[in-house]
Amino acid sequence: MMNRGTLHVSVIILLLVMLIGMGLGQERQVRWQRSEPATQPELQLFHSPLVIDLPTATTLQKYDFEFEVSHRFIPTTGSGIRDFYGLDGPAHIRLALAFAPSDRMVVKLGRTNFNDNIDLWLKYKFLQIRHPKLPVLIAAKAGGAWNSWPEYPEISQRKKSDLRNFQAYGQLIINTMIGKRFGIGLVPSYLYNTDIRWGPETDDSETKDTFRMGTYLQFYVSPLWSIMWEWSPYIAGYKSLVAQEFNPMSFGIELETGGHFFKIFLTNSQYINTSQYLAGADISVDKNDWRIGFMITRLLKFGKKK
Repeated sequence: MMNRGTLHVSVIILLLVMLIGMGLGQERQVRWQRSEPATQPELQLFHSPLVIDLPTATTLQKYDFEFEVSHRFIPTTGSGIRDFYGLDGPAHIRLALAFAPSDRMVVKLGRTNFNDNIDLWLKYKFLQIRHPKLPVLIAAKAGGAWNSWPEYPEISQRKKSDLRNFQAYGQLIINTMIGKRFGIGLVPSYLYNTDIRWGPETDDSETKDTFRMGTYLQFYVSPLWSIMWEWSPYIAGYKSLVAQEFNPMSFGIELETGGHFFKIFLTNSQYINTSQYLAGADISVDKNDWRIGFMITRLLKFGKKK
């Protein structure tokens, strides 16, 4: 039979073991509580970073690339079967490559063959409102363009590095989505040096700036395809640029599959780069004459996201 002293020692040992076990359990609990909380994924509303010309607030995942090829045929659908409704060309072509240094930032470098326009811009998504019925994303885009080989005869003798060949622009991007299918976007836009032809050659010594209110709608019929429309009406500033005096408008469809976006559309503008379409379109929509355009983008992933 266990004597009283042995019983006391056994009880004390048992209590110590229980206290140590509770302490270890509490320590593990504290460590779990101090671990870094799980972060929510970035809110994305529109599927693609672009509608047609206008940007959305959608970004890429960190370290991802996206390659873009765009065509804008110069002959219009009104040219008829002789020019295959414009598809016989020629065409303005854009090549561009985007990179995401973070989940909220995208940097993109592109070039179009019109005026050898090279543009570089940065987009940053700075506000996400996760409302269950009306989520909102707000981003800003800023960039510049260099018209390295202008096609205008009156400035053909100008040096390519002349400051008058450079343009800058800024855009505020506001997006919302209704019912996960109907996207709405507003893009107030500013373009500095709208008409690169100013200067002694044209008896004009002042730069010209333009403000537009970009607007677009996109309805996702299914996960595979959607229909889209965009319009960039003139608000203030310079407007009467020869051959670019109208408000750009485009509409078409978007197909999405396996990291690709394929967009085919009709537009009243032959211009593609940001500094070009913000200057205006060359055909009035009242004429009901359009150009065919298309865009293909490919998402490129190199390794796992860190």
